[in-house]
Amino acid sequence: MSKVVFIVNEHAGNGRGKKIWMKWKEAITFPYMYFRTERNGHATEIARNCASLSEEDLLIVAVGGDGTIHEVIVGITGYTHVRVGVISAGSGNDFGRAFSVFQTIEQLDQYVQDTYRFDTIDIGLLTTEETVYPIVNNAGFGFDAKVAYSVNRSKWKKRLNTFGLGKLTYLLFVIKELFTFSRFSFSLHSAEKKVMYKDVWFLVVCNQPYFGGGMKISPDSNPKDNLIELTIVYKLPRWKLLFIFGTVFFGKHTKYKEVIQFQANDYTLTMHDEVFGHVDGEFSCITEKNQLYTFTVQSNAWNLAEQTGKRRQSNEVKT
Repeated sequence: MSKVVFIVNEHAGNGRGKKIWMKWKEAITFPYMYFRTERNGHATEIARNCASLSEEDLLIVAVGGDGTIHEVIVGITGYTHVRVGVISAGSGNDFGRAFSVFQTIEQLDQYVQDTYRFDTIDIGLLTTEETVYPIVNNAGFGFDAKVAYSVNRSKWKKRLNTFGLGKLTYLLFVIKELFTFSRFSFSLHSAEKKVMYKDVWFLVVCNQPYFGGGMKISPDSNPKDNLIELTIVYKLPRWKLLFIFGTVFFGKHTKYKEVIQFQANDYTLTMHDEVFGHVDGEFSCITEKNQLYTFTVQSNAWNLAEQTGKRRQSNEVKT
């Protein structure tokens, strides 16, 4: 097996994945293997199969959006000889705002020929009575999950993506849910006590700062500290939620009394209502009343290909 494998989602970013891959592959000078994803979960299957067949250091490069990246990382978690590289090609690209990604073919070529440097990264886990969901970026319940669910199933997302305006779909559903979303309650457990939170808009557990296409929801999250951050937004009038959403892009929302944050390596919640959930922007489940949900962190779970120099802070891909 080649020591470099590309897993490409050509449909990412409304076809942006294919366009970027076609440009990059023309300039690649080293041997590689290439796989194209064909369905949900396919990138996980490909990555896991490649990792299991290789005994030498292996670089798997994901070309796609946050969903593709999530699937690849899930597939290689626990394989210490595998490094994951990323070429961002989605619409939101929250992964690329916090993690190192390849911006140019020169970076990738230098990495393959010389460095093979990597960072070891944590991964979060959401555990329900039925399933364990790995978390690369963030996961949560409530308003944001309902918006993400609606956006991902909306015909308007694809239409607006054609004109490079896909993010407007998110704004449209934020406004819609602002008037229709039913707030919920949950209890947060600790060794000492159980605290109930009512009139909750959403809660999100983060392994890195960004979600929702650039909103800096958890400014202090660090994916290498064996901790995950819980953010709760509650007791807000509807008009104020929209205002606070505007401040999230700059990480300024934490100054409001209706936004509280905790830092720990695990959280246990009892959800008291049926609420939409998401993991890395994709639908996870609808909670059941009075059922337990646990968030934990698994340290040193996977290896990220790390370029020499500063971290990637933008989601623009140079070609």
